[in-house]
Amino acid sequence: FIANHQYRGGEYTHLDNLLNPFWTYLTELLPLWLAPNMVTTLGGMHCALAYGTLWYYCPDFDTTPPDWVVMLAGYCTFAYYTLDCMDGKQARRTGSSSPLGQLFDHGFDCICTLFFVATFSSYLEIGGTHWYTLLQTSLQFCFFMAQWEEYNTHVLPTNSGKWCGVTEMNYFSALLAFVVSLIDREAFFHKSMEKTVASFGLTSVLPAFVKDVELRHFLLGGWGVMSLILISLSLKRVLFHPRVAGDDMDASEIRFNRINAMSKLASPFLLCVAAFIVPPEFIRTRYLSVSLGCVLSLLTKKMIVFSMAKMPFAILQTDIFPFIIAAIWIRCDTRLTKEGGDFVLGVLSIWYAYRMLRWVNISINQICTKLGIYCFRLKKRDD
Repeated sequence: FIANHQYRGGEYTHLDNLLNPFWTYLTELLPLWLAPNMVTTLGGMHCALAYGTLWYYCPDFDTTPPDWVVMLAGYCTFAYYTLDCMDGKQARRTGSSSPLGQLFDHGFDCICTLFFVATFSSYLEIGGTHWYTLLQTSLQFCFFMAQWEEYNTHVLPTNSGKWCGVTEMNYFSALLAFVVSLIDREAFFHKSMEKTVASFGLTSVLPAFVKDVELRHFLLGGWGVMSLILISLSLKRVLFHPRVAGDDMDASEIRFNRINAMSKLASPFLLCVAAFIVPPEFIRTRYLSVSLGCVLSLLTKKMIVFSMAKMPFAILQTDIFPFIIAAIWIRCDTRLTKEGGDFVLGVLSIWYAYRMLRWVNISINQICTKLGIYCFRLKKRDD
């Protein structure tokens, strides 16, 4: 099945249509011998550079990094997404489009969510709080749901309407990083909502329970609400899609299809719940972030490949259990020290990074063998 897979994305937004000539122009500048997966990798390297720099200057997201680091994150966000929009055009330009390109493209996207979480968390300084857990789990769960939607409908959603999509979100994130690199981030984001809206004369219309909320927490709460809306829209599109609830299906078949589709969300959902079990003030946020990020990325990559190959996705993925057990252990064992909790999550971070890289390596080799192609070369394989 994977050899016959055809990628189908969502509709273009207005910004997509506006920037398409720009992306096409940049793609035309690339040499024809350059493999599309190398373009994708170059974009991922920008994320890795910014993520590593943020890690050095803001290891646990509880101190604001230097201005130039935030500006670097803004540039890397812009470069990453621009290259992400060029790799598919380079594939069509060189006649090398393949399911491997989709795994590379979306596989990099799902691990690069850690870079976006790190950028926002560093200048909002939310390390060691459940606000950080909310940001990472909501972003990665929404990304998983996009792949889950493609698994069930064979169409990958990239937008919600003509004015809001992944292009708008990525370029807005880049612009926001540039802007906040020029201001006193701590003074701005730590202000109460009452002080924030005072200059606009809106204090009187602000609900009493919101007045003392810090701006950073208000913004994160808004993102949480937006995430719930995106999740609800995805659920609606899947549960009422003709492949799940077609007019030619009886009630029992529709019920079975809907339960079967929903069951595929069990593993990432349980991981997100487990992340909230861990007391954030008791462990290093970075270790929680990496271990959770790698295992959710692994599940997302599996969903991408299984969707292309039309393979069944197990309801309970065995990879989730080490993290869930560790989360319960850290929460319930009163004898476990902070150093002990950090050690457990540190070991899990290494294990999940290894698991993810090994699984991806095996999958890439199998796809290359099946399709008779190379990963980073345009020449067809002879074997």
